[in-house]
This record gives sequence, C-alpha cells and structure tokens, in this order.
Amino acid sequence: MMAIGSLALAGCATARPAFVTPTASDRFFVAGYHPYWAGDAWTTYRLDAVDEIYFFEIEVAADGAFLDRHGWPTRWRAMIADALGAGTQITPTVSMHDPVAFEALFQDRPAVERLVGAIAGLVAETPGLAGIHLDFEVFQPVDLAARDGYTAFVAEVREALRALDPRLSLSVFTLAFDDDDVYNERALARIADYLVVQGYDYHSLESPTAGPVAALTGWGRLNWEGVVQRFEDLGVPRRRIVMAVPLYGYQWPVSAEGPGAPATGPAVAIPLTAPPDVLPELPRAIAQAEAHGARRDSASGSPYYVFREGAGWQQGWFEDAESLAAKYDFVRRRGLGGVALFPLAYADEAAWASLREAFARPRS
Repeated sequence: MMAIGSLALAGCATARPAFVTPTASDRFFVAGYHPYWAGDAWTTYRLDAVDEIYFFEIEVAADGAFLDRHGWPTRWRAMIADALGAGTQITPTVSMHDPVAFEALFQDRPAVERLVGAIAGLVAETPGLAGIHLDFEVFQPVDLAARDGYTAFVAEVREALRALDPRLSLSVFTLAFDDDDVYNERALARIADYLVVQGYDYHSLESPTAGPVAALTGWGRLNWEGVVQRFEDLGVPRRRIVMAVPLYGYQWPVSAEGPGAPATGPAVAIPLTAPPDVLPELPRAIAQAEAHGARRDSASGSPYYVFREGAGWQQGWFEDAESLAAKYDFVRRRGLGGVALFPLAYADEAAWASLREAFARPRS
C-alpha cells in the first residue's frame, strides 16, 4: 500500500468540492457509457444533460494485469478534456466478462493485489477522473472463494481510492438476475457508492423468443419492477440504485408475427441510431421502425416492429422517446439514484430531449 499512500499526497493536498454521485446531490444522477468502438461519437453528446461518462472499457486478464486498455487514456485525451471543460465527470470502466478468468483471478491473492495497484495507477495517471466503475459480469456458477474474493477486491479498491482522494467514487455494475449467486449484492451495496443495475438484455441475442429488451412491466419476471424489487429486498437503499438504460435493441428472425414469437435464430443488435462510421453493418432501430411501422406492446410499454422476410418474419424490439420517458418516470417515482445510458453514441435527438425533460429538475 506504500505506492498508493504516496500517490494520495497530491490528491489530498487541498480541500476540493465533492464529485456528483447519486447519494450526494438533490438531483437525479445521469451517467452514460462511451464504448471504445464508438470512436469520436463523443463529439455529438449533449454534455449539459450528463453528469458522468463511463469510458468503456479497460479489460482485465486472469493474472490481474490489464489485457486491453483500448487506447485509454492517450487516444481519448480530447474527449476527457472536452468533458471536464463542460463540467461532466469522466470515469474509466474496468471490466471482465470471462467466467474462467473471474474464478482464477479472485482466488489468486498476488493477482488481486496487482489489479488493485493497477487501478490506483490508472486514476493517478489521469488527473480529474471522478473515480472507477467496475463491470465484472459472470453468468454461471463460480466457487464460493471466488465470490468472496470479488467482494474483498471491491473493498480494497474502495480503500485505494480513498487513499488517493476521498472524493473519488466507486460504482459497481450488477446483474439484473443473479440466479447462480455469483455476487454478494448486499455487501457490494455497502462498499460501493452506488450500484449500476442491469436494466437491459431481458431478451437478448440468444433468447428463445423475441421480446422487450428492457420491459418496464409484464413479461413474467423480465421487467424493471421485479428487478428493482429484488434489490430492495436485499436491503439496497433506493438512492444507491442507478438503472442502466439501453439505447439499442435486437432484431430476431421469428416464426410468427405476434409479439414474443419463437426465434428461429440469433438476433442482431440494432442501435437506436448511430453515426454512419459506428458499426455500419448493423441496422438502425429508428430507421427500421419507420420503414416497417412501429407498434407498441401494451404489457411492457416497449416499441417493436415486424416484417416478412422470405418464408419467415423479422421482429425488432427497441426503445424510443416514449418508452424511455416511462422508465425515467419510474426512476423518479421510486426514488432511485438515477440512470446510466448504454451507449450514449446511439442516442437521437428525441432521446436527448426525453432525458433532459425527466432529469433537469430537482427531486420532488
């Protein structure tokens, strides 16, 4: 810990205002992800509507070293400077999506120490960062020792950030459903400043049926109502819950026209919209809906479209200004901490307007 302690001298030399977090403001917190593949799309963001940008992502290997920083911070210095100049906070996302690597890493003490040190160095090398966002996603059972090891790791990151600068925040992405009990959400909520709760992929690429990506209600347990209730039942304070909101959807080949029809193959992702040079091979949801006619599911409030293709059907589910506004109203009514949009590069003008309308005013 000596290296961390020495780095802290500069960060604590003078008293400075705290960063904006969901629990330290009279406003709702608005964050958004900028993925590395979105390139310079950040130049189109309405920074006056966003409190914090999470750069996505800095990937971690099983040995605790950074596997791929995707150009951070060198490639992104203009984005960092532009955001900070506009008063928008910047936070890098440290991530892992490999269950085998997760299980190995969090049962290997030297590897965990290496990663904690690397994260501290990440913050120290780029002045002005607001903190760290952790996104470690595992969707299958792991050894209990790895589960506990991850919780201990999050606590160590929390202490490392405090040593650097007590203002720095720590946020942790958590799964909508944790049926395999990979995470101790009760403990994570106590350690972190707040949790970003998965509010999407309730129907995803490999789902057996088409359906809403982020249903507000309906569709069995696959909805925001049930997910938020799960976290409340775990004792997570509402202000520590930030809902991740998708600005994309999926289009499935299906066997019938009706909503929720069986999929006949994997879906393709459909950004709401996006600059022409960002994933140009993917269809855009808004354009598809305009071409084929938008419908609205009464159970979830989500829009979708359907069209014939050959002998089968295609069904696309996405979000629009109306469904986003309903989600933002849900966040306000439930007194949650705020929202985190994934990814900001896929927002159209209607989406930005819906965001401003919902969160420009203080909590009521």
